Amino acid sequence: MENNQKRTVITGMGHYLPDRVITSEEVEAKIRHQLNFSFSKGSIRRLSGVGERRYVNNGIHPSDLALKASKMALDQANVTPREVDLIVFAACTKDVGEPATANILQEKLNANHASVFDAQNACNSFVNALDIVDSLIRTGKCKTALIASGEVLSSFINWDLKKKKDLETGFAGLTLGDGAGAFVLKGSNEDHRGIQSTYFESTGSMWELATVMGGGTVAPRDHKASFFYSRSKELLKFALEKIPQVVDKFLKKNNWKPQEVDLIFPHQASEGIIKKVCKKTRIPLERCRFGLSKYGNTGAASIPINLSEANMEGVLQSGKKILLVGGASGFSIGLVSMVW
Repeated sequence: MENNQKRTVITGMGHYLPDRVITSEEVEAKIRHQLNFSFSKGSIRRLSGVGERRYVNNGIHPSDLALKASKMALDQANVTPREVDLIVFAACTKDVGEPATANILQEKLNANHASVFDAQNACNSFVNALDIVDSLIRTGKCKTALIASGEVLSSFINWDLKKKKDLETGFAGLTLGDGAGAFVLKGSNEDHRGIQSTYFESTGSMWELATVMGGGTVAPRDHKASFFYSRSKELLKFALEKIPQVVDKFLKKNNWKPQEVDLIFPHQASEGIIKKVCKKTRIPLERCRFGLSKYGNTGAASIPINLSEANMEGVLQSGKKILLVGGASGFSIGLVSMVW
């Protein structure tokens, strides 16, 4: 590494979960009366691993959640909003069509000296933002950055399910939850710690497997297009074929053996797929951090929420090798290796 380059280190982390807890049994009860076929109790928990999730109350927006996680991260980093020179809001959801939600978060934080933008790439938004910020810090274009993700995914759940086909495409929506995570990042001259490497790969031909079709020019004002739809079986099958291959290649690039990975933080979409990926990559399952059963699929916020909780529990100890594994509709894969 050249002398003018730096490693990017996380100096503060924060997360926030709404107080309103919704169990999978409550979700099932809400849809069961309108289905014209039987839907056995416990199906959501059994098929996805999701037991609970959090929903916001009306009037709460992604920037509101991101604000709470950001304040926690800034306090932990001992950084004031005035010292932040870059804010990246990275999430599936956003407050308004324009401008960037990062602008709204900037106002709420009173971080007037920061440049801001959004990074949106479905559930990989946060890991993509990590990659971008890492590049900016290494090249000296950024000194202190805040990445924040606030997800209000409950707004995109289609509750109007009647036929089996409706449930097939809407089932993944029933696992969604709201939450937020945030990191403060700075540069460090210590080569042995911080972000070590990143890798991203996408298969654009699979983009139609998981969509919110509304919000763009395709369906700008179609109410039905504003919900999240997923051909989950096809998506999970493809993910299981692709992700282990990419993880194996990435570990070799880092000169890491699977058993050397101390902690793995995967995107929390399906407990079954996470376990199968660990088995295929030979990474011990007990080193994998799960938040899915408590919080559901919190989109791009799932990885930072999980990391922040692990930090609070004292799990992130100096020298530990950490692997972040992102998977998103598109179909996109994002990997980040770091040493704590």
